Formats: sequence, C-alpha cells, structure tokens
Amino acid sequence: MKKLLFAIPAALLLSAPAVSSEQITLTEKQQTELDKRLEGRTAGEPRSCINRNDQRNMTVISDDILIFGSNRNAKTIYVNKPHGGCYNADNSILSYSKPTSSLCRGETVQLIDHGTRASMGSCAFGEFVPYTKDAD
Repeated sequence: MKKLLFAIPAALLLSAPAVSSEQITLTEKQQTELDKRLEGRTAGEPRSCINRNDQRNMTVISDDILIFGSNRNAKTIYVNKPHGGCYNADNSILSYSKPTSSLCRGETVQLIDHGTRASMGSCAFGEFVPYTKDAD
C-alpha cells in the first residue's frame, strides 16, 4: 500500500516547476505565488537541514512545495518538496515528533486538523533548497 501511495503522486508530475528538475503540477495561482516568492533570488546547493530560525513563517505553495523562512524580507528562504507531497498542509498544523534545533530531510511531521485536532496524516521532508536575494 505504501508503494502505491508514493506512485500516485509521481504519476501526476506533469509540468516543471522553478525549484527542481522533478516535475509537478501547479495551478496558475500557485505558480504565480511561487514565482513571486522566488523573484530576485538565486538557488543554492540543496541542504539536508535548516536551523530553528529558518523554520519560521512556513508558506504552503501546494501539497508539493513548502517554503520556510518565507518572510518577504528574509535574505534566504528554503524551498522544500516533501517526499510524496504533504497533502492538505495548508489546512493543518504541523506537529514535529521530536522538536530539535534543526529540521532535516527525511524527518516526518504529523498533520493535525485546525478545528478537530484529529490527525490528518503525515509527510516527510525532502532537501531544503536555499534561495538567496540577489545583490542590488
């Protein structure tokens, strides 16, 4: 069953996003938001982990793209593509099983419904791609 859950999102990957060579599908609104967040920034080498300060201000672009440190004035933001997606992350509270000073690739978070506080599933983070503001 787990293999099937990972195969379905992979089969839906149809158009190339701005964040990697893996193909995903974004709505026009999602693509516009992603482009706006990445405008004037250059991608760096992917990182396995980000520190606690960089975990603030998470923005959900889609089930397949999360941005950390997404304060528009932040010098560097981190784009993450959770393995197999993170279904319904924009309507959930992310609950970390073991809060640490860093958030790393492969770490799993539970998705908790805002209203009912029921578990809505989980997702595992991919690599964190830094996007740094270009020098003016």
